[in-house]
Amino acid sequence: MTAPKKNHALPSAKEVLLLTLPQMGLMLCHLVIGMTDVWAAGRLDVSVQASIGVVAQLFAMLMLLTSLIGSGCMATVSQSLGAGLRHRADRYAGLIVMLSASAGTFIALLALFCTPFIFDALQVAPELRPTLSTFFMAYCCQLPFYYVLIMVNSIFRAHKKVMLPFVTLLFMALSNVVGDLGFGLGWFGLPAFGEAGIAWTTFACAVLGLSSNIVLARHYGLLGRSSFAPWRWNRRAMPYLFKVGMPAAAGNIIAQTGGLVTLAIIGMLPENSTSVLAGMSVGSRVHSILMFPLGALNMSMVIFSGYMLGAGQRDGLYAFGRRLALLTGLGLVAPSVLLWLLREPASAFFSNDAAVLEQASLYLVFACIGGPLVAMTGVLNGAFSGAGATILSCRIGAVTCWLVNIPLAWALGLALDWGAEGVYAAMLASQIAAFCWAAVLFKSKKWLEYGLVKRQTA
Repeated sequence: MTAPKKNHALPSAKEVLLLTLPQMGLMLCHLVIGMTDVWAAGRLDVSVQASIGVVAQLFAMLMLLTSLIGSGCMATVSQSLGAGLRHRADRYAGLIVMLSASAGTFIALLALFCTPFIFDALQVAPELRPTLSTFFMAYCCQLPFYYVLIMVNSIFRAHKKVMLPFVTLLFMALSNVVGDLGFGLGWFGLPAFGEAGIAWTTFACAVLGLSSNIVLARHYGLLGRSSFAPWRWNRRAMPYLFKVGMPAAAGNIIAQTGGLVTLAIIGMLPENSTSVLAGMSVGSRVHSILMFPLGALNMSMVIFSGYMLGAGQRDGLYAFGRRLALLTGLGLVAPSVLLWLLREPASAFFSNDAAVLEQASLYLVFACIGGPLVAMTGVLNGAFSGAGATILSCRIGAVTCWLVNIPLAWALGLALDWGAEGVYAAMLASQIAAFCWAAVLFKSKKWLEYGLVKRQTA
């Protein structure tokens, strides 16, 4: 019987920064890859740029499954490592790689088979279909490689080796720039293949990134022959993986559909719906710059939560999560006030239309008020995810979206004729409700019961 682990000091500010900053870099690399594709496509033709926009939405939907396996990966591997069960962590890593490769291949083949039906459902114009088909085929071909790439990145992060995925994504971002500008636009003396060059550069970068990840994983001993367990062990291990992952995937789907319904409500506004949509887009882009580091901080909270729960530091994890959430919320107050004061000139960087700027400014008033609450909710949800309690985050998101945000947006924006102000007020109300509910669940400590048990050894 394993001896109980002694309590350790809570993670220091230096540890949090060392784990968070490389993950911010990783997110920036993802952003650069997407922006490079859009910029290069814009140099070719409007139809090419439009095709990238459509296929990006489709790819985002196809990538939702990664949240299922990815959430389970972070919880199972980090908890196993925290408990000192390295062999179990390695076997979960091997299982996750096999599942992601199988799922990516299946979904890619299904998407390719259903391409005509997908285009018909989206009512894609005939003149856009040849270009869109090129991008869609390239993106589908990269899907198995990209699934495994993302999962191996999650394994690296679960091992707290966050520099490895950053190095891989940096390599991919640089390769994507060279490929898009070279084979897409003909720079650097390379042959210009136009839209096909941009599309298949994305595929090549996914293959290069996965190859780099495999080399790094083998070098650091994170993946090997012993990682792939017999079927009997995998059959017993999969239920917890899906118990954690299914709610995470469901939560993402609920958020996506809720956002579409909110956009539909804005589209039904009697006046200036186009300006409202444009202003909301500009305002959310400006606010995302302020909230950008929080995504990396939340991922760090997931890792710390899994490690500390696996090590039996339940009280320490509760204290750390509470402190980090409070400091994050307080730390965002001053930047939110500053952005509120500068909301008009900040929005002017993205648009010069007076009606759009007015709506962006209105959106930012509500976004800046809710920003600290959203930040604290994200940290608490990170603690839930690392502990395997993704069902709690899913429940909070589903209820506050469909029973608070959407009904209030319809009532205030349409029924009471408050317009965009009513829709934004509904969003703020749902953010307040989500924070209050997450805080109550966090304080109850029942989320600490969702972790792996130690008898699930290899």
